[in-house]
Amino acid sequence: MNNTRLMTKLLWMLLCVGFTASASAFPKDRLIDSLKGAYAAEGDARRRVDILLNLKDLTDSSEDEMFYARKLFDEAFAAGDAFAVGSSLGSLASYYIARPGSADSLGKLLRAVEPLLEGSSMEGLPAYYRMVDMARRIQVAGTEESVRLCQDYVDSVRTSPPHTVCDEASQLFLKGIAAYKLGSAEGRMHMERGLPYWTDEAALLPKMRPTARRNFHANLITCLISVYGTTRDRDALVRTADDYLAMLDAYYLDPEVVRRRPYIPKEMSYLVCYYTMCTSPLIDRQRAGAYYDRYRRFVESSSSRDNMLLDRHWFYNISVSYYEHWGDYANAMVYNDSLILVSRPAGMSAQLADMYARRANLYERMGRYKEAGGAYREVIAVRDSLASLQYAQRVGELEVQYGLDKVERDRALLLAQKRRNLLWFIAVILAIAIVAVVYLWRNLTRIKHLEHNLRIESQRALESDRLKRDFMGSMSHEIRTPLNAINGFAELIAEGGLSKEESVEFAQIIRDNTQLFTALINDMLEVSQLDNTVAELPKMPVDICQLIRTEIERLPPKDGVEYRMDFAGPEIVVPLHRGYVTELIRELLKNAVKFTPKGSVTVACGCAGNGLLTLSVTDTGCGIDPADAERVFERFYKADPFAQGLGLGLSLCRLIARKSGGEIRLDTSYTQGARFVVTLRV
Repeated sequence: MNNTRLMTKLLWMLLCVGFTASASAFPKDRLIDSLKGAYAAEGDARRRVDILLNLKDLTDSSEDEMFYARKLFDEAFAAGDAFAVGSSLGSLASYYIARPGSADSLGKLLRAVEPLLEGSSMEGLPAYYRMVDMARRIQVAGTEESVRLCQDYVDSVRTSPPHTVCDEASQLFLKGIAAYKLGSAEGRMHMERGLPYWTDEAALLPKMRPTARRNFHANLITCLISVYGTTRDRDALVRTADDYLAMLDAYYLDPEVVRRRPYIPKEMSYLVCYYTMCTSPLIDRQRAGAYYDRYRRFVESSSSRDNMLLDRHWFYNISVSYYEHWGDYANAMVYNDSLILVSRPAGMSAQLADMYARRANLYERMGRYKEAGGAYREVIAVRDSLASLQYAQRVGELEVQYGLDKVERDRALLLAQKRRNLLWFIAVILAIAIVAVVYLWRNLTRIKHLEHNLRIESQRALESDRLKRDFMGSMSHEIRTPLNAINGFAELIAEGGLSKEESVEFAQIIRDNTQLFTALINDMLEVSQLDNTVAELPKMPVDICQLIRTEIERLPPKDGVEYRMDFAGPEIVVPLHRGYVTELIRELLKNAVKFTPKGSVTVACGCAGNGLLTLSVTDTGCGIDPADAERVFERFYKADPFAQGLGLGLSLCRLIARKSGGEIRLDTSYTQGARFVVTLRV
């Protein structure tokens, strides 16, 4: 039962979640920087696509991966490069699948690429990602909703015959999932009910294109090994694992994959299979050892110097499980310590706590209670406050156990000496007991106090880390773009040999990017200055109507977009801070024009009474999800992650409004676009 639950978790991990590990690998960083420079200088479309493909495979963070995946998709699609488009789909589809409400975006993406991928080595990928999306929705739903989704799917495919081999494989996989989920509705696991469908799907795999086969096979293997583990069919388990490993080895030796994706991550493809075969109770020690040696050779042969952290992380993880499973606790300890060593730089505190806990458990199994106590102290240093209390109690128990062991050894010596000093022995026992009780009582009080403080500091640290990550990510993407453009075109001008028209054009590009860079810096300075302003902003009489007219006149014309004004009177003179209110109006207008491809942008202004001035900016653009009504005012938040800018504009507007004694909100009742309403006390 435990094995079935573990394999089920691994299945949904492969379906729904990607793994990334951060490593500071200097050679990789140099390679990435070199590729970035080559990309900026390259004019050939197909060579640019190959560079972007390598950059996507080399990136460690999910944000960078998405950035390059989007650029890769756009340029590869324009160039008609089916291989590169298919290679970008994994990141893009995972992004949409993981976000509720993105089904339309995913559907549009897959429909757009289907004609291009047809007949190529990437044929069948749209069917695969539709399958993954459906499987995820079934899994994340509650019990009743999951049953409904499964039943609806089974009913729908009865009248929808598959058009391709991949469509048929997708239906068989989901039918197996539905059979297993419907059979498990009462609370018991029944994955074996999906076996007939998954066996039929396995027979279709050789008919697929290589990439689609690899993806379908990766999902299928987890289901099959879980079922065969439950039914204790060792021969089927071994045969299924060997077929899968042979398929992977052949795929990664494919000439096109070797040539175009030299940095493709391989480890996760092999992980579940090797983990199962090294630790399954159905596999004997000799055969498990053979699989472990095979996995070790794979890691040694496939790992580059630049990607060794990720490879070693998983290798050490499986090594610990393998040696622990076979009772070799000493070797398990060696690999667990190695795992801790390579994981510390990545800052994975939760995982580190588990590793230290595993270390303490291994010490305990070996009877080394003192070292176990020390390991549990390290667990306390990285685990949250609630868990810290539990481990602190365990440390006390281990210290008592260690003391008792020591006393028992002393007692054995005393007995060998014909039980001399019996009274002294009893006194030592009592003293240890009293010390232990006093120690635990005093530390319980301290831990409760620390618990509260740690919880507060943890929340502050998490928020600080989030803001720092957001800031650094935005700055990295937004500032590098104009700087790279300025640097590149400046070098071209400096080299000479340009015509007058080219020199003027390049100088204008440099000027535009300099202005963009300056605007980004100014936004950050404005936010910082307002943050440090304690009192309300000083005010003086201002004709708000004239101020709005001036800002609208400064807007550049946009085809298909009409600028409108709706004022309560010809002029409205109220006490305001002219500079910051002008900045507020400018940011709202800029935001409205940016997201309105056609239609109108309307500014309305009037006094609402009770000393309140109401200002609204309404557009007929793409609109904003009501669920994001508050998030849009957060610093660095961008509804469109690929849009230009730091995501500071609306945050700055809220700061100005509040420093002016007012507030700004998104009118969620307006559905024809977006409407921002500002209320100022005058």
